[in-house]
Amino acid sequence: MSSTSCVKLIVYALDVLCTLLALVLISFGIYVVASYDMESIGQLTAYTYVGLGAAALVVLFWGYLSAWRENVCCTVTFIVLLCLVIIAQFGAVYVLIVHEKSVASNLANPLEATWEEELNSPGAMSLYENWFQCCGRGSPQDYVVNERLPPDTCFRNHDKSKPENLIHGGCRVEFENYWLNLSHIFNILALVLIGLELLLSVISCRLCNGIRNDARRSYF
Repeated sequence: MSSTSCVKLIVYALDVLCTLLALVLISFGIYVVASYDMESIGQLTAYTYVGLGAAALVVLFWGYLSAWRENVCCTVTFIVLLCLVIIAQFGAVYVLIVHEKSVASNLANPLEATWEEELNSPGAMSLYENWFQCCGRGSPQDYVVNERLPPDTCFRNHDKSKPENLIHGGCRVEFENYWLNLSHIFNILALVLIGLELLLSVISCRLCNGIRNDARRSYF
């Protein structure tokens, strides 16, 4: 197997890894959009993750094609496009990381509507309270000030017989922390994608040189 063939296999492997990561980012963005009624910041964040992945997929498709055809012009074009995408991706991820807390707070805003629904239709908050082991919007006191007793979901194992089973943490903080942790994970995945793309650009340069050298040797 020639050195060019070995380099091509590495390019293919990196293409596959980058494609998988891009699909993960796109899936996360779609999940956010489809699952919650977001405000502008939340929607922009979700579409940013989709954009990060979609831009990578488009360029990676060109990378597959250029490696398969072993064409110098296609490979050079791929490297240039990939570098431009990397710069744009890094800028987007930098903004997401800097504003992680504000983004998480915005993504948690749908809980406010659920709390308002809880006041009119008891039981609306049960999903969050069971999910995060929390009680009320900010604390069990939210129920008390609205002349209601905390529901069963505000007690550990739904056991109201012991006062110490009452959960004192509010759902708003827990939901924000959930989004903060989730966005942190996907920001790291985005950085990993950018790192792999950088490595792919370097290996593609090596492939381009190998293709050019093979073409020169074929003349002799």
